[in-house]
Amino acid sequence: MIPDEASIAAAQAYEDYLVAAVFGPWARRVVDLGAPKPGETVLDVACGTGIGARFVAPMISPMGCIISTDVDAGMIAVAQKSAEAANLPADVRLNWHVIPAEQQSVDNAAVDLCLYMQGPQFVTDPPVAMKAVHRALKPGGRLAASMWNEMPTNKGHYAIAEALAARGIKPAMKPFSMGNPAVARSLFAKAGFDITYFDTGEFTATFSSVNEFVSGVAAGAPATRHAIAQLSPEDHGAFISDVQETLAEFVTANGVALPTSAHLILAHR
Repeated sequence: MIPDEASIAAAQAYEDYLVAAVFGPWARRVVDLGAPKPGETVLDVACGTGIGARFVAPMISPMGCIISTDVDAGMIAVAQKSAEAANLPADVRLNWHVIPAEQQSVDNAAVDLCLYMQGPQFVTDPPVAMKAVHRALKPGGRLAASMWNEMPTNKGHYAIAEALAARGIKPAMKPFSMGNPAVARSLFAKAGFDITYFDTGEFTATFSSVNEFVSGVAAGAPATRHAIAQLSPEDHGAFISDVQETLAEFVTANGVALPTSAHLILAHR
């Protein structure tokens, strides 16, 4: 599938505004939890702009393989471009597929480690997608994943959601739809996984200002972008003011430091 310019631009905004500040640090925690080893085959489901591949490649050299999948062709295009610029080890094979998480991209029992970073809650059918991951893993294979905790624990997104709701606009809830720990655990257990580690962690994401944070989310997060786009020009200024007021306690001399919270899971087939 050939991506259009709009999808590439949105994916590049996601990479530029959100990966370094938010998704990259969480991805590093997931990758370290999965502990990739030289020569392993790694499946990165819902890979986004490929930060997982960029972290994993040096760890599975020599002769490792990374299979990265995402339903968004723009994300895959930016992921490939970013991987090329990162000068990753030449002896690690990188494969990219535009495919839904529910469709299996590898043979059964072919993968040593699967990464599923902030993906389970976004796919169309989470149980089907999780079972596809289970089939792809070798017996004893590892699944390292992350899922956002409930929205109020992610202060920046919560402030945006509250300001949108106050104006009669439904905020983007899907990113936090599996924030309840029991719901998150159930998704893995019902797919047949043995959960060996489950913890809820925190990370403080820093931005130069509240405006930069809102602009980054509006540019790089599709669901929130569509919600914010529903604001009238007259409402937009008041919306920003409300977000700034809610996040005032997190403003520092260097910008704004926003608490984020997510579940980290390690499971085995």
